[in-house]
Amino acid sequence: MPRPALSGPLRKVTAMRVLIIGGTGAFSGRVTERVVRAGHQVTLYNRGQRPLPEGVRVPVIRGERSELRRSADAIAAFAPEAVIDSICFKPEDAEDLAALFPGARRVVFISSVDAYGEDIGAAPVTEERAPTPVSDYGKKKLDCEQVLLKALGSAVSIFRPSHILGRGFLTTSLWSRSPFLVDRIRKGKPIPAIDGGRNLMTPVHAADIAEWIARALESPAADGQVFNAVGPEIVCQRRYYEIIAESLGAELRLVAVPSHLFRRHFASPPQFNWHRPYSCAKAVSRLGHAPQFTPEKMLGETVAHMLERGLVRDCSEDPFDDRLVALLLRHEEELGSLLEAKKQGA
Repeated sequence: MPRPALSGPLRKVTAMRVLIIGGTGAFSGRVTERVVRAGHQVTLYNRGQRPLPEGVRVPVIRGERSELRRSADAIAAFAPEAVIDSICFKPEDAEDLAALFPGARRVVFISSVDAYGEDIGAAPVTEERAPTPVSDYGKKKLDCEQVLLKALGSAVSIFRPSHILGRGFLTTSLWSRSPFLVDRIRKGKPIPAIDGGRNLMTPVHAADIAEWIARALESPAADGQVFNAVGPEIVCQRRYYEIIAESLGAELRLVAVPSHLFRRHFASPPQFNWHRPYSCAKAVSRLGHAPQFTPEKMLGETVAHMLERGLVRDCSEDPFDDRLVALLLRHEEELGSLLEAKKQGA
């Protein structure tokens, strides 16, 4: 089945006044670009500390997210028919949306797959799975979802992104997003990875999420719906690192960090270190867009942008991983000797 075009205008677009809360970040900037290209009249609400996306010229109402209600008059003057909120992190933020936009045709809330919890198994998780968040971030995102669905009902569309990639993002390491990982790989240094990188992940490109959001603005198929905003392929973290190494022309070496020991010392470990497989089938079928970016394309763009913009830092600035790897390699050697003795019947 041919994939829907990513870059063309949406079919049968009726221009709306769209307020984007945020709109200039690595992810939300993509949303702004796509919604503007779809022909909508856009105004942003943010602190005005980042430049507009390249080629985009739209008005900005300046203010802190926590002070959204103080800008009610300026927002009312724009009279948005749709609202997209990419920086709603607390239930009180969601209550602001419910209070200010009770008559909006669409309110899009950017949530997170963290709402499903950790160690979710190896089968692709669909939206039918009951949320059981573990982290404070995931719990608050789920609380926001519930506030909006209760207050605004079918006007709400919720997107739960996974690990977002593309320009402006950093690749992830054992310690979450890191400016040092790319440098370690290109220098041939061993990379510490939970259980040798056996955990599953579902990366997604920011532009694919932006496409789904743009399509949800008018589609009745998005009424009151929750969508996993994830990529087309589930990969293990080992493959994630391999792709980065291939893009750099480097050889990859991973060193296993025992997951049970890591968890013992980090009650809320970085999210990418546990199985996180998700399905985007619902978004594809209801919104008519299949993701265009493979893991190779996502990571290729991410790494290239990091290198071009000076976002890669010398890994010697963060020597902890060298100490960790040295200890793990010593234990590997000792364990190897013990297992070889067992093999020989000693």
